[in-house]
Amino acid sequence: MADGRYPKDWKEMSLDMRLMFGYHISMMVMMVGGGSLTVRQELTIAASIAALIVFVSRYHRQRKHWRWPGVKSLDVLYAVGGIVLISLFLYSATPLFPPNNGHIVPWYLAGLGIGLFSILQSLKVAYAAEAEFTSNCMIIDQYGRELEPVNEPSSVQRSDPSWMRVTKVTYTVVFMLVWVCGVASFYFFGTAFKNGSPEPTATQTESLEDHGKTVYVTPSEKQRVHVLQLVSGVGVPLLLITGAILHFLVGVKLFSNTPTLAEYMNRDKNNPSP
Repeated sequence: MADGRYPKDWKEMSLDMRLMFGYHISMMVMMVGGGSLTVRQELTIAASIAALIVFVSRYHRQRKHWRWPGVKSLDVLYAVGGIVLISLFLYSATPLFPPNNGHIVPWYLAGLGIGLFSILQSLKVAYAAEAEFTSNCMIIDQYGRELEPVNEPSSVQRSDPSWMRVTKVTYTVVFMLVWVCGVASFYFFGTAFKNGSPEPTATQTESLEDHGKTVYVTPSEKQRVHVLQLVSGVGVPLLLITGAILHFLVGVKLFSNTPTLAEYMNRDKNNPSP
């Protein structure tokens, strides 16, 4: 069953999601022309676009009589996790790409926008799908009174076996660990490369290369980068293959808005072609 939080096409996207796409595209355009703008100009443009997005979103919510549904403890936990992850991701790029360059600042701003949208989505302030947004909008009757929206009765959700839930949690934890290793490898590589020596020294004897430039680092720095790169380089494709097998063949619902093979076959049986 598809997850109503994630739209499948442009028509199902909420205004929030479309505005986020507009912001992201604006940052990419600004990144292409970054050499012609100062960092202050780029920050001013990004702040102006963000202010416009807030204004449009606020007006849309007032017109649709949106009401915040509140959050649970798990939602707050997801939001805090999102803050930590986006902070680690952006910080990992600072050694090689310091955020004081006109070409790079829009990249940081784009990443910050995506991370902020994810955090607001966890807190049920922003929505990816229009259906989820509408479900939290009040209906105004002929007397101007707000009425709770009448939600369509949802089909009975089947409870997954415990082994499926354990598998899903285990896969998510392992994926996050591999992701952290990938981010850490990028950070430690950048730090070692930035502090590397152009010539071998008594302590910096191992070579490290980036885009044709070679510096020399300590054996411990080289070993740390190698291990982290090996874990992420092998772990990511292995997890993607494993995830595809678990989701499509085994039936563990890892990708909420994508049907498993069994669901796809059952859908075809229930909707035979004329």
